[in-house]
Amino acid sequence: MVAEAVNKIPVVVIHGALRSQAGLWPIVWYLRRHGLAARPFGYQTRAHALAQHAERLEGFIAGWLGAQVPVLGILTHSMGGLVARAYLARATAATQSRRQRVVMLAPPNQGAALAASMQGFPPFRWLYGRAADELLPDRVATLGSPPVSAELLVLAGGRHDSEVGYTRRIAGNNDGLVGVAETALPGVVPEFVGGVHSTLQWRPAVLRRAARFLAGEG
Repeated sequence: MVAEAVNKIPVVVIHGALRSQAGLWPIVWYLRRHGLAARPFGYQTRAHALAQHAERLEGFIAGWLGAQVPVLGILTHSMGGLVARAYLARATAATQSRRQRVVMLAPPNQGAALAASMQGFPPFRWLYGRAADELLPDRVATLGSPPVSAELLVLAGGRHDSEVGYTRRIAGNNDGLVGVAETALPGVVPEFVGGVHSTLQWRPAVLRRAARFLAGEG
């Protein structure tokens, strides 16, 4: 393991669809200031499937940490949560960390109804590439549940004190791109933090909550 991760919990930060590592640096710096050894991981939304992103993430972690660590932190935004789930489903993940603490910000854990409704819209399919199919509910359902070794915190955006979200194209409360109900996993109730999807990962209150969880402080 490299020096920066000694006596610190290593945290991989994963962006959402059509984003890049550049937007992760404010998050990485925040986590580092709070005693976590954070690094950004980027993937090509349009070019590859979740399985390929997961394989690259596995290689990234191996190159960074080398040997197995007691706890691996993962902080994701949006589709990054699906990348993390695809990684955790790989047998090798258990050899890289004994336990995982995973914070997912607005993840489409049930798939994205909005993506399903846009399947017949050519500009959407061109823009999202492979991700247009990877975000479909039927595809996401094949990922299965995260392993028992993973502690999970799901934070959901949306309108405060409202049953209707930022768009009526998604049933129920939503953050404009992902519904609150779509963020849930079996046995994991989303914690509502409110707000719109695109800026959720940069909000100080959200990052404070994530950092506490990743550090094992609840």
